[in-house]
Amino acid sequence: MQQFQKLLVPLAAALALSACGGNGDPVPDAPAPAKITAVKVFGDSLADSGTFGFRFTVQGADTQIYPERIAASMGSSLCNYYAFTGTTFTTNSKPGCSNYAIGGGVINQTNASDPRGIVLQMITASLSGPYKASDLALIDGGGNDAADLVGAYLKAPTDKAAAFSTLLGTVLSASQVTTIVTGGAATMATGGATYMEALADKFADGIQSYVLGKGAQQVVVLNLPSITITPRFQRVLDGIALASGGGTAGATARAQSEALFKSWITAFNKRLESRFAGEARVAVADFYSMMNDQFADPAKYGLSNVKTPACPQTGTGADGLPTYTFPTCTQTALSASIPAGVSGGANWWKTYAFSDGFHPTPAGHQQIADLVNRSLAAKGWK
Repeated sequence: MQQFQKLLVPLAAALALSACGGNGDPVPDAPAPAKITAVKVFGDSLADSGTFGFRFTVQGADTQIYPERIAASMGSSLCNYYAFTGTTFTTNSKPGCSNYAIGGGVINQTNASDPRGIVLQMITASLSGPYKASDLALIDGGGNDAADLVGAYLKAPTDKAAAFSTLLGTVLSASQVTTIVTGGAATMATGGATYMEALADKFADGIQSYVLGKGAQQVVVLNLPSITITPRFQRVLDGIALASGGGTAGATARAQSEALFKSWITAFNKRLESRFAGEARVAVADFYSMMNDQFADPAKYGLSNVKTPACPQTGTGADGLPTYTFPTCTQTALSASIPAGVSGGANWWKTYAFSDGFHPTPAGHQQIADLVNRSLAAKGWK
């Protein structure tokens, strides 16, 4: 997930790359699992090993992100397949890199040649040849797509739902979009869920065609996380309350908006789960429920703070929300700047859930890695 900076920005008009649909054939029996010796990764900033020269978390020698932790537990290592030059994406000159994830990655990419399209990442990897039985495919995505949907929806009062209609039209039919945007608030609300279900289908189709269809036998897919509880999104919800007059009216508007956005995430996750129900080669890891549980019971996960970013704010975006600079948010810098009133001494930040307003700390990544490992064990893959 990128830093959610596009929350209130209009969206581009169309998506040129569309994944192939499923054909309803029976699910094939999976062979006995092979020992995992290599990991291929697809996704967004949550899984990016360094496309931009840094990870989207606290920087340090021992602050690996969750795919790197999984690979290390398999006796393997990861490096970023893509590198950003400052103007474009190129292939990393280092050979053997199998982490295709890129910060800003989306399922619904409007530019067919942009590798931030997660389906395109899968296609690119498939061109290297079929999967080996010992390969693990590790996939996440959808957080930025959900953020884009929320942003377009929130602009509807000022742009007459132009951005919302455009976004919906990238995966839904023209008649569906017309029905949604002309039916008032109720149909626009349910239209968000319809879009997210179609997005889940697009995601599942890509996995089916370019991962499972290329021989992968061991695939873990993270479902869509609970982005509404991130510090950045909580600020957005606070803004909704303020814009609604504050007080009881503001609190009501805030709660209704949060419930609506959660329902869209749930719609995506239910569809994703149903698409892989009974598929022996795929484990869907319930990131959404784990993240909600962390927020409700931090101590259970060894966390002391699930609301405040560990990294210092370095600016304010055009949307009025805090911005952060990952390259300067190092473990050394954080340990040297202990906030007043916190416990843990120089290690205070190691029990925080969020590094910035939208991304996990190394502790958060360890929790995700633990979730993936539980999914692997449940499948008998580890």
